[in-house]
Amino acid sequence: MGIRVLVAGAAASVVVLSAVSVAAITGLLPDSSAAKAPRPVVAAQPPACNHCGVVVRVRAVEVKGNGTGLGAVAGGVAGAVVGHEIGNGRDAGTLLGAAGGALAGHEIERHARTTKRYHIEVRMEDGSLRTISTAAPPAWKAGDAVHVRGGKLTAAS
Repeated sequence: MGIRVLVAGAAASVVVLSAVSVAAITGLLPDSSAAKAPRPVVAAQPPACNHCGVVVRVRAVEVKGNGTGLGAVAGGVAGAVVGHEIGNGRDAGTLLGAAGGALAGHEIERHARTTKRYHIEVRMEDGSLRTISTAAPPAWKAGDAVHVRGGKLTAAS
């Protein structure tokens, strides 16, 4: 009989503790009146330079030019002539030659108009990465401290 009383007391304790826990989690218990510890005052950080950064990498990138249509027309005419000769005057040979010549002429024109651009990647003080693109070879190299203003780089002083 002595052990039953202990088990019944333990069970009652678990039930009461569970009920108090559920009430605390759901917000049914009133707040405690204990004073909260004051938060330490943190000194204000100086504002970060929002235009300061360091060059991470400089890359030369080829940019394919846009075709004006002149290359496609010239290629199509030349292809039609060649296709007419190879196809012994048949329309199918002329059409295939014109289509192939137009595609080739367009790509040749785009290749001829290809330009080189330079992409300068700058890691800003706030951690972001900005890429500045320029047509002229840059004087900057990785590790140089710079300012970025209006899409242009200047030396950091």
